[in-house]
Amino acid sequence: MTGVRFRDAWERKGLIGKLLWFLLVPASSVYLLLVYIRNALYSLGWMPVHTLPRPVISIGNLTVGGTGKTPSCLWLAGELEKRGFKVAILSRGYRRRRSKPLILDARGDLAATGRVSLDISAAGDEPFMMARVYGQLIGIGKNRYQTAQNLLSQRNVDVFLLDDGYQHRQLKRDVDLLLLGIDCRGSVLPAGPFRESIKSLRRADYFLITGAAEAWRSSIPRDGDERCFAGSLRSVALVGFESDHWKAYPLSLLYRSKILTVTGIADTTGFYRMIHEWEGEIVETLEFSDHHSYSARDWQQINRLSRRIDLIITTEKDMVKLICFPFPKDKLLALRVAMAVENGDALVNALAQKIAATTERTTPLK
Repeated sequence: MTGVRFRDAWERKGLIGKLLWFLLVPASSVYLLLVYIRNALYSLGWMPVHTLPRPVISIGNLTVGGTGKTPSCLWLAGELEKRGFKVAILSRGYRRRRSKPLILDARGDLAATGRVSLDISAAGDEPFMMARVYGQLIGIGKNRYQTAQNLLSQRNVDVFLLDDGYQHRQLKRDVDLLLLGIDCRGSVLPAGPFRESIKSLRRADYFLITGAAEAWRSSIPRDGDERCFAGSLRSVALVGFESDHWKAYPLSLLYRSKILTVTGIADTTGFYRMIHEWEGEIVETLEFSDHHSYSARDWQQINRLSRRIDLIITTEKDMVKLICFPFPKDKLLALRVAMAVENGDALVNALAQKIAATTERTTPLK
């Protein structure tokens, strides 16, 4: 079943969507029971939780895709680095083709397209992008405790950010930052977008609302207002890859340009909206599944559709996979977005205090 069909079922859109939702409800009931049992075992201390000798901040959500976890990780990493902390991000590396833990940073030859393809395959597109484009230190592996231990044996780290970590309860975290997006009602998987019950948000220490703010306010605990912050994704530039380095272009290039969009993301709504805000004319769209691996056939299709357009606009995580293919100069560009957090300094200061307090009582790594 495609992502579009699932979305139709989640929203109970049309007769087919309603029928699919009805058929998926029994599976959701079983899934919810299993999640409840798993969470109860962790809460009771009956399942092992591993503790790192450094503070851990988890950044996650309750739903699949679309809340801005990666931009939030990059925003928080940057803010903590400004305050002098050495940050490392722990990532599962979704759809990576390597089982062993991997450490990735800004080093690497992006001119060697074969090397890029190998690294993306081994790391996953988002970890690769965070390291090679944004210069972050990334530890990648399913067992994030072991990955962090490997990283600590090689690098000096003050704090770990656990990317997409709300459900990864095997690793003890000192702070849970929960992102709440546009999906604020519905069933758990597969009949809805939720990974666990909405009631599970009570485990969070801080909330970052990136969509449906009014609807979420009624679900947040009464004492949660002072722990609640608003965030939004904003376009900041267009970026291209030229002469072995990234080059920034103004967003004004979108103005009245005929555009082909190429995306492999969970939700394209915000992406299209940002292009339309700059009065870009989207004349063709190619939508692939989230984390899509582009093939030569895809490249041929993109080139065929782009013959009569001005720009091919994609996302940064798609861009790192598409630069392996030849495109006309300055025609393939990525829309760079960043998380903007209202009163973000208050959130970062609170997290910095938590890091400092945790570090003081942590036994130094031998």
